[in-house]
Amino acid sequence: MPFYKRGFLYLIRKRGKSILLLLIFLFVNSMILSTNMILHATESTEAAMREKAGAKVVCEISDTTYPITDKEADTIKDLAGVTSINRMGRQSAYLTDFSPVTASTSAEPDNLKVSLLSYDDMDTDSPFADQSYRLTDGELIRPETKYSAVINAQFAEANGLQIGDTLSFESESGKTVTVKVIGEYLTGNESQQENTTLAVYRMENQIYIDTTAYVELFDGSGFYKVSAYTGQPELLDTLAESIQGVLRDKADVTTSDALYQQMKAPLTQITRVVSLMRLLTFFTGTVIVSLLLCMWMRSRQKEMAVFISMGEQKIIIFLQALLEAAAVFLIALIGSCGLGSLASGWLQDLLLSSVETSVSLQVSLQFTDIALLLGIGSGVVVIAVLLSLFVTLISVVPASVLVPLPIFFLALVR
Repeated sequence: MPFYKRGFLYLIRKRGKSILLLLIFLFVNSMILSTNMILHATESTEAAMREKAGAKVVCEISDTTYPITDKEADTIKDLAGVTSINRMGRQSAYLTDFSPVTASTSAEPDNLKVSLLSYDDMDTDSPFADQSYRLTDGELIRPETKYSAVINAQFAEANGLQIGDTLSFESESGKTVTVKVIGEYLTGNESQQENTTLAVYRMENQIYIDTTAYVELFDGSGFYKVSAYTGQPELLDTLAESIQGVLRDKADVTTSDALYQQMKAPLTQITRVVSLMRLLTFFTGTVIVSLLLCMWMRSRQKEMAVFISMGEQKIIIFLQALLEAAAVFLIALIGSCGLGSLASGWLQDLLLSSVETSVSLQVSLQFTDIALLLGIGSGVVVIAVLLSLFVTLISVVPASVLVPLPIFFLALVR
């Protein structure tokens, strides 16, 4: 009779033992699958965080005489690992059709100017991004924004401006540019300024414009600050060195990934705990299954002795025992996949309730989780069968014929 047929008949005949082994495998597989699902979810979440956490290298000039030029900003943008940059400019200009807000009677030119600040993207790096300022109406400047401005609400009230209106600026060199108002804001500190403060320094006269309008109005003036964003926070130091090589000593280069580290901390804690659980499950499952199979194999010593005396090869005995355990394992694997799919939502709620985090963790059953379970579970089956057969065969065959078995076992472990 073929060994595979003997194996299946043995499982049917020993229903009680088969069901007990099935339950053990179901528990072990469910634990391993759960840890695989959680680890897979943390990896996916961490990858998404790298793109959204705003890890950046900040370059700020140390001398206003030497700003960061357009060419240098483009060179930084083209560096490996840089996903985007945010150029920030700061200059003053005259209003051609309106008047700045001021309580000072000074005749100085600065009392007739407004302060223009340019950004590529105000959502990611500006007083609005860190919630120092509050947008009261409209929208902020984004990378696709052209010839637009965000003005102070009190400046808008003083000049009768509304969303959609236009205003023009004139630089010292005589260049002019016209922009459309797309947003209004308040700082919360407008009333705390002294009456002697010149217009260009007043908060009401801080006007945010897009980089396109800024470059046209102040051609060649450059930028006082550039932030380079990356989706690879672990490469921040390397990127900072590359940017320092571009800017030399004209700017102070610092890295910032505080948000990423803050978001990553709870994920790291989860990963360590779950990885330890998976390792303990593997060893515990191997030990329990091995002990159970050892008890079964000892009760089959007479059966094995008969097979060996009839000339049956040792590899056939091993394959039969492996087939029996593998068949039960595969049935348990299917059952654990069903349980894992049902328990994914419960696992997600359990993790997020036990660790304080703002991270969105999506636990779900993936094909990679099943494949990993198949690999780890197969290791448990093979090791358990080898150990149980090795212990059992010692008492039914001479020691000399057992030499290949531990060698094979050691090779498998390595």
